[in-house]
Amino acid sequence: MCSTELKFMNTPTFGAGKLSDGGIVCTACHKKINKANPSIAFKLKKHSVADIQALFQEKAESESTKNAKLEEIKTEIKKLNLNNVSTFFGRKEINELPQILAQNEKIDHIIQGTYNNGVGILVSTNRRLVFIDKGLLYGLKVEDFPLDKISSIQYETGLLLGKVKIHTSGNIADIENVEKASARTFAEFVRNKLSQPKEVVNQTNSEPNVLEQLEKLGKLKESGILSEEEFFEHKKKLLAKM
Repeated sequence: MCSTELKFMNTPTFGAGKLSDGGIVCTACHKKINKANPSIAFKLKKHSVADIQALFQEKAESESTKNAKLEEIKTEIKKLNLNNVSTFFGRKEINELPQILAQNEKIDHIIQGTYNNGVGILVSTNRRLVFIDKGLLYGLKVEDFPLDKISSIQYETGLLLGKVKIHTSGNIADIENVEKASARTFAEFVRNKLSQPKEVVNQTNSEPNVLEQLEKLGKLKESGILSEEEFFEHKKKLLAKM
């Protein structure tokens, strides 16, 4: 996989680096394979050099897409003209947004705070509110609040900090330790959005759902589960909903 000369010190032990076509990967390449896909690294003997090259190519393309999406998200956040916007880009949660946000899901507000003993960000999008906490010890925690499930949103302010209270059916989520002015502006922004006619909110939220269903239909057709006729029939019904 690379130009490293194989020696005892850089060859995986117990034949763990052997490939199905007789090739052997070095320890460094084996670690890269394990990072890209642990199951392939575990059963490396069943895969060829071509398989591993394809894996690395797919991983590189995925990272490229992720980085491009991340830059788009950062541009969106900058356009919001929020206070201390640069501090958001220093948070690990921002880097997780490309995997968390759905296609065509747009950010319209964001604050920092604590929730369930975790420090993170509360993001408002055209579909939901979502709290993201990328902790050092417990990994990634994500909890979302769909707009159509939020009954009300309130805020409290103290001397320096504030609190945002999200009311859903049978539950109240307290986002604490929010910068005082940000707590007020965020809650009022979301409250105004919730006060819009329901058809406006539903229209905003329906487009990504239809697109996701179209994508699933395409995969079903490719796998042979749906025929060409069935695919176009379902596609026509979905497009009529948009």
